[in-house]
Amino acid sequence: MRLMLLALLLCSAAAAQKPEYAFYSEYRDFMSSLWVKNQSITPAQVHAAYQSKLKADGIPDHEIARRIKVLETQSAQLEADRWDRYFSNASNEKHFSQKPNGFLMSFAADRRPGVALDYAMGTGRNAIYLAQLGWDVYGFDHSKVAVAEAQKQAVFQKLKLHTAAVSDSEYDFGKERFDLIVFSWSMPLIDTRKVIDSLKPGGTVLMECAVDYVGRNGMLKKFDGLRIERYEIVRGLADWYDRHEVEIIRMIARKQ
Repeated sequence: MRLMLLALLLCSAAAAQKPEYAFYSEYRDFMSSLWVKNQSITPAQVHAAYQSKLKADGIPDHEIARRIKVLETQSAQLEADRWDRYFSNASNEKHFSQKPNGFLMSFAADRRPGVALDYAMGTGRNAIYLAQLGWDVYGFDHSKVAVAEAQKQAVFQKLKLHTAAVSDSEYDFGKERFDLIVFSWSMPLIDTRKVIDSLKPGGTVLMECAVDYVGRNGMLKKFDGLRIERYEIVRGLADWYDRHEVEIIRMIARKQ
């Protein structure tokens, strides 16, 4: 039944894909290469560099202008479309872990449950794990397909999740709402002051991601308003990256 649902979703997502979005995969690879070199680069700087690249590649001016306009006005839709199509394809399940993140499990196993936010939750493997432990769990993701799958699994297990299919720039973080915010193979693309403000006093940010997501010290700078209780770089099996062994950042940071 689940595979049938995913197959139907895949057909729907493929049919809905706009031809004018076809360039986005190439752009995203280009953006990622710049981000790895400089985590402080702004969208405007990325777009300027992309314009220069397209001009050097001989792309007509009218097409360059069209792409930049789409990037400037439809960035959330572009990212949502990408991830909807990714999660709709059942064959992609082998490329990322279906189990809760091990670092999160080691942290949460002996903690008293509170209110948690699963940042870029995907299909909900970590959100569901926390809900099983008694946490009141919120989560969001670009992909409505992924969020729907998380809710389906939660209903099946008689668990409750508070979810939204939005980007982090659209999510309402609020003030002093969360005891725990989990970045599991995700990273903040917004001003991290919004994340910090949404933590309760004593609340924790827990992060595990690949070094080349954020640079070796990128998250230390972004969360220097918190007390860093643990920060390490290890080699290990990635939850994503086709499950390859990579350099991994693990961080626990607490609000005073």
